[in-house]
Amino acid sequence: MKFTIVNRLDEKSIETGKYVEKALLEAGKVRDNKNPEIVIVIGGDGTFLVAAHKYIEIISDVLMVGIHTGTLGFFADFKVDEIDMLIHSILNKKPKVSTKRLLKTKVVNNDDKNQIYYSLNEIRIENVIKTQILKVWINHVFLETFRGTGICVSTQPGSTGYNRSLKGAVISDQLELLQMTEITGIHHKLFQSLQVPLILADDAEIDFASPSFKEAILCYDHLSVNISDAKHIFCSLSKSKKINFARYKDGLKYTHRIKSLF
Repeated sequence: MKFTIVNRLDEKSIETGKYVEKALLEAGKVRDNKNPEIVIVIGGDGTFLVAAHKYIEIISDVLMVGIHTGTLGFFADFKVDEIDMLIHSILNKKPKVSTKRLLKTKVVNNDDKNQIYYSLNEIRIENVIKTQILKVWINHVFLETFRGTGICVSTQPGSTGYNRSLKGAVISDQLELLQMTEITGIHHKLFQSLQVPLILADDAEIDFASPSFKEAILCYDHLSVNISDAKHIFCSLSKSKKINFARYKDGLKYTHRIKSLF
């Protein structure tokens, strides 16, 4: 088995990473930072996102498992005092694999060139400089013209992230879907939009256009790009890119994870 470790850059996480690496090497496993079979993430959910994007090109072919060295996260199953349990599990157990499709966002620029971005949690079209106008289509049917700061599109895993801060719904991990939530909408007798989160099936496509994306940015997980030259933006769950969570522990219910939020 080939493994790699991605850890948060704090003392506890670094020391935990060294401990795990030493144990796995002594057991005859091989560290391969380029083409690992399993990625061990040590930190929190933010570190998990960093790891996912680091291996985005091969993400569908690797397993990911985490140790949280801070507050309880949604992606990591093991606490820092369960390091030996994780090592034993990797060496001796066959994990249950929980698979989630990544969110695929295609940005079509004014020169008709396309750029594809993948995210585990969400994408956000945001403009903090001026009011962003967004025309929205759901499955090629026009829904609304939104005016405000922007719109967030999240996956089931992302429902507990930025989406939750927007008062979006937290979605059970038994479901796979998309959720669209407004970011600071402008509403009065001339301008109206849905104003509440919209939950869509896993095969839905959300399309955005605007008279101008000048000064707007596309945030995808912890990353962002300027989209001033964008003409059209398409969001859907990817048919090819997925993330595979290696679940070694039984009995860790999603409700327990939700309770850790408050």
